[in-house]
Amino acid sequence: MKENVYLLIHGFAGNTDEIEYLNQFLLGKGLDTRTVLLAGHGGTRKALRASSYVDWIKSVETVVDELTRTYNYINLLGFSMGGLISVNLASRPEIRRIVFINTPIYIWNVKVLLSDIIGEVRVGKHDKINHYTESAFKVSFKTGVDFLKILSQSKGKFNDMHKQSLIIQCRNDSSAHFKSAGYIKEKIGDPAELLYYDGGCHQVFTMSVELRDLVCGDIYRFLMSDDIRQP
Repeated sequence: MKENVYLLIHGFAGNTDEIEYLNQFLLGKGLDTRTVLLAGHGGTRKALRASSYVDWIKSVETVVDELTRTYNYINLLGFSMGGLISVNLASRPEIRRIVFINTPIYIWNVKVLLSDIIGEVRVGKHDKINHYTESAFKVSFKTGVDFLKILSQSKGKFNDMHKQSLIIQCRNDSSAHFKSAGYIKEKIGDPAELLYYDGGCHQVFTMSVELRDLVCGDIYRFLMSDDIRQP
C-alpha cells in the first residue's frame, strides 16, 4: 500500500479545469493526485439538472472507495462546493487532511460582484462579466435548489469535523463571501488553519493569476506538514 493520495474536487456547475492548475503544481512536486468530475457536471445544463446533490457526493465517495485499495490515507482538496462535499466524507477513517478553498457558507458578496462588473465596464473588459453570465446559464432552478440542500446539510457537519484542515479564502471572492472561512474555522477549531488572501477572486486557480502560485505553495506546505492536530 502507498501512504498518501491527494484527491481534488471541483466546484458547483464547474469541471476539473477549475483545479487543474493546482493538480499540475502538486504533480510537479511528486505527489500522487487524482481529480474527480462530479455527476452531471462538465456537460450540458440538462445533464446537470438530471443529477442531484446526492449524486455529487456519491461521485467522490466512489473514487475514495477505489483509492482505499491502493492508499492508506486520502487527503481531500475541495474547491468551492468541493469543500462542502469534503466535509460530508470527513468522518471516514482514511481521510487524513482536508483543504477548503473558497468554500461557501454565505453565498454572494454583492459588493465585490458589483465592483467587478463596474470595473470591467470602465476599462472595456468582459472576462468576469462573461464568467458570471455563463455560470448563470448553466444552472436550472432545480440545480440551484440542490446546491442549497448540500449547503444546508454540510453546515452542521463542520461542528463534528476534527481532521487537520487548511481553509483558503480570497477576500475579493464574489461567490463565497469571505466570512464563510471564519465560520468554518470557528466550527472546526484548533485542527484548522485559516489563510486569507487580499484580492483574488472565486476562481483562484484560473483567474487569479497573481495569487495562484502563492496559494498552491501554501497548500503544498500544509500537506507536507508532519503536525497532525486531532483530538
